[in-house]
Amino acid sequence: MATALAHPVQWVTATPLWGPTTKKLERIQAPGILQFDSDRFMEELAERLQGAARPDLTSLLVTRFESFHERVPGEPPDDLNRTPKLYQPAHGRFYLVASSLVCRLPGMPDHVVDLPRGEKAAFVLRRDFGNGREGAWVPMSPENPADKRRIWKELPAAQTGTLTKGEELFPLFPMNFQMDGKRRRMLVGLIPTSSRDTFESAAAFEDTDPNTGLDPEKMLMSEAEGQVLAPYEQLKAWTKTTAEAEEVQKEATRFLLVDFATFLEERLPTLWALLNKASPGPAPAGATLALYNLLAGNFVQGSSGDTWQAALHKAMQQRVAVLNGTTNTLDYNLRDGQLAVATLRSALESAVTVGTYSLPPEPEPVPKLEEPGVAKYVLRCVYLKPHCGTLCPPLVSARSMAFTLAAFFDPDAPARPIRIELPVDTSIRGLRKFKKNVGFTLSKGLRKQMSRVAGLEKTMKGELDDGLSFDLGELCMFSIPIITLCAFIVLMIFLALLNIIFWWLPFLKICLPKPRVG
Repeated sequence: MATALAHPVQWVTATPLWGPTTKKLERIQAPGILQFDSDRFMEELAERLQGAARPDLTSLLVTRFESFHERVPGEPPDDLNRTPKLYQPAHGRFYLVASSLVCRLPGMPDHVVDLPRGEKAAFVLRRDFGNGREGAWVPMSPENPADKRRIWKELPAAQTGTLTKGEELFPLFPMNFQMDGKRRRMLVGLIPTSSRDTFESAAAFEDTDPNTGLDPEKMLMSEAEGQVLAPYEQLKAWTKTTAEAEEVQKEATRFLLVDFATFLEERLPTLWALLNKASPGPAPAGATLALYNLLAGNFVQGSSGDTWQAALHKAMQQRVAVLNGTTNTLDYNLRDGQLAVATLRSALESAVTVGTYSLPPEPEPVPKLEEPGVAKYVLRCVYLKPHCGTLCPPLVSARSMAFTLAAFFDPDAPARPIRIELPVDTSIRGLRKFKKNVGFTLSKGLRKQMSRVAGLEKTMKGELDDGLSFDLGELCMFSIPIITLCAFIVLMIFLALLNIIFWWLPFLKICLPKPRVG
């Protein structure tokens, strides 16, 4: 039979974080946040804990806002009373939450987490809504385990000191140290600052109505432009008439017809039900009539043969064969058709007013980055004893200080130094020493397409050659140092070209002379 604890257990701040302060009672009850500016943060923490008789980590505590942006002459100093901001590992910053689980006995001895019995020490990240209100990161549909989406759920004031069902837990692990000759332990955990985008994206799931903030007509027309109209316009503008070019045009026609038929099936199902027949059905009434008449009354090629309606019907029947590149009977070339792109666009614009548009059933999280550093968060440590059942509910600590999480491109963030060594000797004699250790495998199709590019000027005008006809692929070997050098040169060229628009070179780079030694 499970029994309650013989003595109370509580969370307190680890003794190395106390330090001299007039708010010792307030600090001793809340978890502390430690900041490190090195990838060796765990080794650094262990060295500081083991290197003194009374370890003092107060210099690592996050207590105020800190900014590293380039200061403009005359700019006022930063407001240090702002909410502290935690930066990402990409900025060279790492943060640990630190606390101690102790028994409420004289001397506050450490309480050992019994892992074999299923006990667990962890911490939770909560959204701070102000005035003591907190939000927990919980499943959007607790009754549906397959739904992995999560939302910020605001907790009643009476429940902020408890653990919410399904709330995400982050692990804590022990760090031992000596304090006045006694062996002590504190629990630390890595704060997921690089997950800020995921946490802030929860609001995107609160309202999945496609009519909220979206214009279905614009979304449908944008989809039609990308899948149908733009490829058709490019096909009509093709000037090459050789046998090789005609074969490529026919292949592009097959995919265009398949994409068009798929668009009609998914977005205009009522119209597609009339078109997807060997012979067209009764003409519909309303906004889709113009598109129906256009597809049923215009020929794919010249002034005879199959109509667009018949070609789309055949394309849908042979869709799998076209997409897989197997044998099919679609032998059209839309380049020779008489239907104008503008006429088709006008008919589609009228038809999409009655189309259906819906978001994917599992939308990807969309981060809200309009106001980075505004949303506030707090941490709470949690101790779970599942083997005790209801007699021992999860023990939740006091909340930590509030903080914000920085965006990846945050002007206040520190810059992690990165050095890329380019080849020193760039002469022919020097570059020929590097091994060609990177191979690019080109299929015969890709090699043929690349050989069509004859020159930069002709390519910019859309003029391409037919390409070489021999049926071979290629294996191109390159040297990584030379690739890096070429990429640097190309980068400088484009920066100089675009500088006439953005005037960004003074803010983008600074080149310093590097003296040679000896």
